[in-house]
Amino acid sequence: MGTEPQILIKGKPDQLFSRGLLAKKLELIGFSLSDGYEFSIQVHNELIKLKKKVITKKQLDEIVSDLLNQNYTNRLAGQYKKIENWRESEIPLWILISGAIGVGKSTISRQIAGDLGIQHVVGTGIIRDVLQKVLSADIMPELHSSSYNAFQTLRPIYSSRFEEVILGFENHSKFVNIGVEAVLSRAETESVSIVVEGEHLLPAFYEETVLKKPNVLYITVATPDESLHKENISAQYTKEKEELLNHFKQIRKIHDHLVNEAKIRKLNLVLSERGKKPIGRVRQLVVEKITSLIAYE
Repeated sequence: MGTEPQILIKGKPDQLFSRGLLAKKLELIGFSLSDGYEFSIQVHNELIKLKKKVITKKQLDEIVSDLLNQNYTNRLAGQYKKIENWRESEIPLWILISGAIGVGKSTISRQIAGDLGIQHVVGTGIIRDVLQKVLSADIMPELHSSSYNAFQTLRPIYSSRFEEVILGFENHSKFVNIGVEAVLSRAETESVSIVVEGEHLLPAFYEETVLKKPNVLYITVATPDESLHKENISAQYTKEKEELLNHFKQIRKIHDHLVNEAKIRKLNLVLSERGKKPIGRVRQLVVEKITSLIAYE
């Protein structure tokens, strides 16, 4: 049995054609991995018919787009082509994924970064940890508390006038967002794509600046089912599980506050529900954002 011919794709960088890689790319426009792999076999067969060992990335994209148009829809063909044009462009994409502890935003962030080949994924928890090393608890006690119990650092005058859990959370988050702004400023200077995820990404802090940029996609992930939310926390965390479950009431208040903020500002809200993975909806929003940024002939 002969060895399957290898086809070199000339691009940035050069690489051998991979059915698995193409199938993974097709997930972004709604294919299952198995359906994407089946389609990639058709693409490979077309490449073999050309009897060329080397083709350009542009030629490959045309073949994939034509087959998508023939076998599926013109819309899918157009989406694929725009995404690939974006990959070749120098237009940075910033994806901000907000949500309370335990809704699955970290998993989603890793998945979507993998889909797009984005190398920079930053969690606001890491930014908080760095700031804690720089700023002592004497200077900023809110920062050294957890988001759900930062209200315990509030002065007594606040507790009778405001919802203290939310006020503590916002005070805690505003310091973290100084670090987030620094990260985004660096991303802008270097013109790189980035995914930032975390509960601290309150839209009020970015409404007049970051959220107005055309290359920014802001998403809030929510889990409407409280019992599912608890189950997620139990599954995702080990050392902190008991601590988080003991403060679930406060975490849930933060969850509802983030959801309400997204609704008030008409921002993207993605629901995590039983039997329904939110990554599909996130991918749709990403494709919509990219197609709004990229034009093709």
